[in-house]
Parts: sequence; C-alpha cells; structure tokens
Amino acid sequence: MIENFCGGARFWLVLYWVSDFYLKSQQLAGFLVVSLSKKGILQRILFAVLTITITLVWARYGAPKSPTVLTGNGKLCLELIVYFLGSLTYFFLFGTKIGTSYLVIPSLDLWLMYQLNLQGH
Repeated sequence: MIENFCGGARFWLVLYWVSDFYLKSQQLAGFLVVSLSKKGILQRILFAVLTITITLVWARYGAPKSPTVLTGNGKLCLELIVYFLGSLTYFFLFGTKIGTSYLVIPSLDLWLMYQLNLQGH
C-alpha cells in the first residue's frame, strides 16, 4: 500500500533525505551559533570542537556515499547520539520549547525511517 501512496517508495526516500539533510544542517548551525555567541570562551571552544567532530564523524560513518558507512543498529546508534547532542544544543540555546521540538522532530524522523525501511541500504 505504501508503494502506491504519493508516488511510491521513491517519493518517501527523497522526502526522508531532504528532511534528514535539513535536520543535520540545522543542528550544525546550532553548534556554530553557540560557538560564535557571546557565551564563555570555554563553551565557545567546546561547541566549535563539537561541530568539527560531529561533521567529521558523520562524513566518515554516516554519509550514504561513504565507503565506511554504518548500517543497521550501528547507524541507528550514531544518529541517536548526533540528534541527542543537537537537542542538547537547542535546549542550551533556546530553552525547553525549542529543545523539545528539536528532540521530537528527529525522533519522529528516525522512527518513520526505520518503520518505512528508508535507510537507503
């Protein structure tokens, strides 16, 4: 049934990739905002290092075209860690409402991805 809805599985796969890219770029933007904000020097350094580390780890183990891409439970664990760190950043930056929203949206995204089998592997 899902294959016939809104153009089939390809539609859902493209929709997932677009939303996933958007969520991850917003997360990195949040890390970058904290690292460039008027917070203490230690917090700015921590978030700058976190931004670079997450970008490099994701490029190596999370990017779909990477030769060392994780699959299955390893990929799920990597995504949960990355989204959790992003949620903490949004809690830190904007407070409870935005932080909770950012926690709910990626959680729903991950749940749908694994329910609809859209991991791309």
